[in-house]
Amino acid sequence: MKNIKVEWCENFIRAWFAKHAFLGPNAGIEVNCFWKLAEASGLWERGTYGSPMSKALENLCKAEIVSDENGNYCYTVFRLA
Repeated sequence: MKNIKVEWCENFIRAWFAKHAFLGPNAGIEVNCFWKLAEASGLWERGTYGSPMSKALENLCKAEIVSDENGNYCYTVFRLA
């Protein structure tokens, strides 16, 4: 895998949230969807841990669980912190 910089990954994350700002201040991206986009961008490789993308997420985002009206788990999203 090529040498990816955390800064590039942070820019990728910021760009996604800027592009989807119309979703509102609490916009989030479903975790699996995010990883698919990151992989398609070439900034992340499936099966890697502790990658620059992971560090960028740690720097910029928080993971939140989305539940239904009964409190049952639905999915997890990344939101800008």
